[in-house]
Amino acid sequence: MPLSSCKISIAGFIFLFFLTPNLIWGQVESNDSTQLSDTLTETDYEFNFYLFDFSYTNNKVKTKDQTEETIPAFIGDASFLHKTGIYAGLMYTNYLNADTSSYDIDLQAGFQKYFFDDFWDIDLNYTYHKYNGMLDFKGVDYNHAINATTGITYEMLYLSGDGNFYLDNENYFTSISVGILLDFENILTKNDFIFIQPSVTINQGTDYWLYDIYKPYIENVLLPILKYRGYPTQNLTTEDIVERYLRNNDLSTNTYTYQGVDFIIPITYGINSVSASFSWMYYIPSDKLKAFGMKDQSGYILSLSFIF
Repeated sequence: MPLSSCKISIAGFIFLFFLTPNLIWGQVESNDSTQLSDTLTETDYEFNFYLFDFSYTNNKVKTKDQTEETIPAFIGDASFLHKTGIYAGLMYTNYLNADTSSYDIDLQAGFQKYFFDDFWDIDLNYTYHKYNGMLDFKGVDYNHAINATTGITYEMLYLSGDGNFYLDNENYFTSISVGILLDFENILTKNDFIFIQPSVTINQGTDYWLYDIYKPYIENVLLPILKYRGYPTQNLTTEDIVERYLRNNDLSTNTYTYQGVDFIIPITYGINSVSASFSWMYYIPSDKLKAFGMKDQSGYILSLSFIF
């Protein structure tokens, strides 16, 4: 039975789809909506800020058999940003259509700063990640990660690079993004604004996370079938089967390679310290991920943000 005939873990799609570098809080897995904090500049950080963000997403995932999964999730985020650039945050993600309670909790602490009149920005942070619930939604298995983002702004153009490094496994990921910054003020009132930031992100990374995602299927389904059919399986591991499958499809394994490109169009409308945003997203996976059954995916995020 080829691996492409089985359904890849839902969380694998979620993980790659949300791996994007150009967000102010540098979240690893979730929350791709444009928040009110994305419109802040260097001069705004003369004060301390509290940010509360509530989001709903409806990601749609298609596999090779043309079935479509809708993966609704609720995301809550509370953060504090000190005027020195030091910040801390707590993010909670609940997967609404799971059969049993399934959620992610992320604790984050980091440093973010703008330099040279908003021309250059950096974001360095540590994330503690904890998952509880169904294996289908677990995604990459990790507890500790270091994340780094840097970007430059030139007029309406924003170029950024992002790196995510997991401390308790061999996975690491990088992204390169280009976006356009469109900001309109005093539209209906003197204190409102519209912020639009369409962007394209190219993602690269290791493929060890594929072993984690497929391990339950291989151990509980595929290996018993192979054993029943008379194949010698006593020395086979999850890594062996994934490597053989990739090689049979002329694809490399245990490597750092291109993993896909995603397109994001976020639109935010705000008045004073409150904003609402809609983000449409589309992801095109690499040939390696397509070999595992992944196809193009789309979705949207609705967010409501408060900053004090």
